[in-house]
Amino acid sequence: MKFSVLGPAGTFADAAAKAYLTTQPDSDIVFDYHPTFDQVYQAVSGDNIGLLPLENQLDGYVSATLQRLQSADVTEIGEITIPVNFGLVANVADLKQIKQIYVQFKTEGQCQKLLSSLPQAQIVTTSSNMVSLEKFQSGEPGSAAIIPQSQMTVLKQPLMLDNVADQDDNSTRFIIFKSRPANLDALSSQTLSGTHFKAPLFVTPSFNDQPGTLYEILGYFAKQQLNLVTLMSLPVKTQLGVYSFYLEVSGTRDQREVLFTTLRQMASKYRVHPLGYYAV
Repeated sequence: MKFSVLGPAGTFADAAAKAYLTTQPDSDIVFDYHPTFDQVYQAVSGDNIGLLPLENQLDGYVSATLQRLQSADVTEIGEITIPVNFGLVANVADLKQIKQIYVQFKTEGQCQKLLSSLPQAQIVTTSSNMVSLEKFQSGEPGSAAIIPQSQMTVLKQPLMLDNVADQDDNSTRFIIFKSRPANLDALSSQTLSGTHFKAPLFVTPSFNDQPGTLYEILGYFAKQQLNLVTLMSLPVKTQLGVYSFYLEVSGTRDQREVLFTTLRQMASKYRVHPLGYYAV
């Protein structure tokens, strides 16, 4: 089985994938690395699985992942959260000598204190932390990069700073998914391996915005004592001013019946796009 992740090896996605596998029964896994979110998503087929970052503690949700989930025919089968931190490497001796700094687009939002202290440096956004490292290593004098802290031990540069994220306790949550449509009937027949679940989904009103729409949607869950741990809105992109709501519902295994009864009731009035039902 292939496990598609953001690569190359050494990324936080790679570490998250390996951490997830330690929680699973032994299986024959081949890692399949790709440089972009879209290539990871497109590479997953059949019984293979993929992993994408969903949420960072400092920088919030990853829009590139949410936008794919909004219309994707995928089933999330699990999640994994890992600690993340970053170091700075530069081929100059002083921070003031840095002319350009390579940084992954989500990493940038997690290292604002450092970046704001380097007004003279051009920020060059990359698709991956390891791409940042590669570009730095082939860069000109005055180059720097923010890279995973784990990579600092294998490098030797004139300037190296450890733990440059805005907080020491930073972490990122990743989702694991299969390329198959999630539907309420199939999800409701699953047996959880644990006592607690998470159920992610999108809900889209099938009519123009009107007062009380979100209140009514949230009322379905409040009435049944189902806990909402996430609420995000995303534009549907087909019409200006129309939004979908990304929700994550959590609960215990004995709430399965009430969860799916509630979602079926909602589906009679709204467009409900389930994404998974898995143990946490």
